[in-house]
Amino acid sequence: MELADAIRKRRAVRTYTDRPVDDETLDRLLRLALRAPSGGGQQAWSLLVVRDAEKRRAVADLIIAGGAQYFALMRPQKDATDEEHAAWASEYAEGVMSTYRQVPAFVVGLLVPRGYPEGFPGGYEDDLISLAFAFENLMLVAREAGLGSVPITAFQRWEKDRLREIIGVPPEVDPAIVSPIGYPESFPTGLAPALKRNFRPWRALVHDDTYGNTRA
Repeated sequence: MELADAIRKRRAVRTYTDRPVDDETLDRLLRLALRAPSGGGQQAWSLLVVRDAEKRRAVADLIIAGGAQYFALMRPQKDATDEEHAAWASEYAEGVMSTYRQVPAFVVGLLVPRGYPEGFPGGYEDDLISLAFAFENLMLVAREAGLGSVPITAFQRWEKDRLREIIGVPPEVDPAIVSPIGYPESFPTGLAPALKRNFRPWRALVHDDTYGNTRA
């Protein structure tokens, strides 16, 4: 697959089969992910691969539970009570992400601070951006290999200490992003209806010389 095709066809995959991913394929994803640029050449990152069945199930359960809290906050309640809305959010998260429990691997992007001089502005942000570069590489190589991924940056926030406990990460290391890696039931095409209503074309997001001077 050409790089441009991998970029265009990468989608957030939320339904997976239990088909295994072989070591050679997974190692290639990891190697190419870590060829990304890093601020100051610090490599203030690590990628933690979760393949143990019990740990995978625990990570999946944590993400699904966090997804329920996310959807409860982000989606309007309409005419439901708080209890009814929470039950809806939990059911929705379960319906969308239940196959995470059978995905063959999770990759956790870890921000591992290397230390900046006192008074240096924005060191954490620099490292986080560098980790995002690595994850973009990971997702594009996964798509080229016929594998699905989806960047999860919010659902684990409610239980980061629990996630650290599951995967043995010390308090100073931030599990900032997670993705299942596996073979999808199918690759999504186009945009979901909810996204399509609000999705802006690229010209509306490009400003020439002055903010607000868009090409739209």
